[in-house]
Amino acid sequence: MSPGHGPEAACSRIARRGVLFGAPAALLAGCGMLGAGEEQAPTAGQGPAGEAGADGADEVDDGQEAELIEDHPSGTATVTLDGVVIEDVMDVGDLVEPLDDSQTLLHPLAAVTVTGMALLHELTPERFTELTGQDVPPSDDDEDTEATVIRPGDLKAFLVATWESTDSEWRPSSTGGLTTLSLAVGGNVETRLVRPRTEETEHSGAVLLTVPASPQPEAATVHAETDDGTQQISLVDGSIVSTVAPRQYVGDLEARVSDADVIDVEISDGFASEVMHLRGTVDSAYLTPYIGGGHSYGGSLGWADEDEIFVVVQLDWDKDFSANVDDLSRIVLQLPDGTEITPEQEESQTFGDHTDNVATFVMPADTESATVAITPRFQKVLDKEFDETHDPITATLTFL
Repeated sequence: MSPGHGPEAACSRIARRGVLFGAPAALLAGCGMLGAGEEQAPTAGQGPAGEAGADGADEVDDGQEAELIEDHPSGTATVTLDGVVIEDVMDVGDLVEPLDDSQTLLHPLAAVTVTGMALLHELTPERFTELTGQDVPPSDDDEDTEATVIRPGDLKAFLVATWESTDSEWRPSSTGGLTTLSLAVGGNVETRLVRPRTEETEHSGAVLLTVPASPQPEAATVHAETDDGTQQISLVDGSIVSTVAPRQYVGDLEARVSDADVIDVEISDGFASEVMHLRGTVDSAYLTPYIGGGHSYGGSLGWADEDEIFVVVQLDWDKDFSANVDDLSRIVLQLPDGTEITPEQEESQTFGDHTDNVATFVMPADTESATVAITPRFQKVLDKEFDETHDPITATLTFL
């Protein structure tokens, strides 16, 4: 569930794991990122790399800047595009090159991947109007004459990028918050792209905007937001720029259950039937950074803290219905250091009749293993002195 990122090549994209991800400026010059008929933007990568500037670009010295400032032929119009949303990716299919090593941003109702990108030095007037819907602007040197070439300006480039979002198959599937995907420029949300819904999760699109000639990954991103949790994936190189849930990009979210004990007992009923039969064990478990709703999972828990993660434990707790026997079993999660964690929901919800038999815990995100311990206990409605407790059963959870 956490795709790797970036070969060690000149035009590779590099992402660091963690709450905030960064990368050197993408040196896209000469990396085959241009479509036919458009010119490549000069980048700081054509000279020695400088320090990253605050605007998301590589800083350059005076000599490099002189090389990056090009002549402006007659008929040039310099245009700044804050963010043009293009719904049909086919409109830019001949401009972008596939981005095969993009990571996938995982969010409720959305698994976002950047599928292609290019940095362009100029656009023809016809293509400018086709993509932006705007009239051809006048040339910089004669406001009465339409431009014959559209350029982003010195030390700038036009970024065109395509993206797609599919069903993230989020668990648990019941999410209360609304998910919104937006275009963000330099970390600031500019315009909404789409709002995925349970019945409509397949989306794609393209964007066109002005960026620094040698942009940092955060110069333009798809920004995902649910409740107060946000994540961003770079439209420059497909890396995860920021995340509220770093654990989901490290290892697997599936937990391995081993050494699971089984309880198989008969409890004296003495009312509607002679005994109540119970067979129970730990069935499965998984990790998730967000629980948006569902009484069975503890309610609307929202996002776990960045250094924590939810672990959802599914029990196989099969018992006969009894109006006389109350199941007062207790479940805890034991960490290797001896810490015991109680579930987020009431234990009567975990062990009650006609429930999902789920226990949700919050634990440190770097936990590698834990033990589920269940202490079965039963009382009777019609016999206040009856109180039967059994030896605990356990199961080991390993987080990969």
